[in-house]
Formats: sequence, structure tokens, C-alpha cells
Amino acid sequence: MSAVLLFHIDDAGRWPTVLANLRNARTADPGRPLQVIANGQAPVALWAKGHWRRELEGLAAAGVVVGICQNSLRNLGLDPEDRPAGSVLVPAGIIAIADAQGGGALYLKP
Repeated sequence: MSAVLLFHIDDAGRWPTVLANLRNARTADPGRPLQVIANGQAPVALWAKGHWRRELEGLAAAGVVVGICQNSLRNLGLDPEDRPAGSVLVPAGIIAIADAQGGGALYLKP
């Protein structure tokens, strides 16, 4: 089994790059597990319910694991119940990243 590719995003302006990387990884290696951890300012763009959110929801429905940092949501004043469909809450993004790496995930920060 291939190692998980872990995409870390903490800047809302980086969603186009992260989404493109996810699409490319799925095309190049359809069976490879993919994970995203969004923290810092990154979640803000997803609460706008625009095309980035819709694309991420589609990727989550296709098996991409999407974790959203609860600390970031609290700091940004965003309602966790309004998170993208298919995403999961993680208590702290940095802990989720460290745990994934400890389990063998390959860290990528596009």
C-alpha cells in the first residue's frame, strides 16, 4: 500500500494549488490515500460556500480525508457545524499533522 499524501494548508489563498495537487495526485495514482489538514486562515475560504468548497466536498465524497482544525474555527469565529460536507473536525491541526506523519504519511505543503 502506498503512503498517505498529507496536504497541509494554512493560507486561504492556497486552495487553488492544493485542489490542483489533489486532482493531479488522484489522476496519477488513483489508489493512493490522500489527506488534507486545514488550519490557520485556510478554513475561511470554505465557509463562503463557493467553488473551492464544492470541489473539496466532491473530493471528500471520493475518499479524500479532510480535517478542519477546531482551534482555527474558534479563533476565526466560524461555526463548526457549517463545515464542508464530508470533512471531519480535528482538535488541533498541528497534532493531526504530527499524528499522520508518525503513522507514515508524507507531508506536503503546496
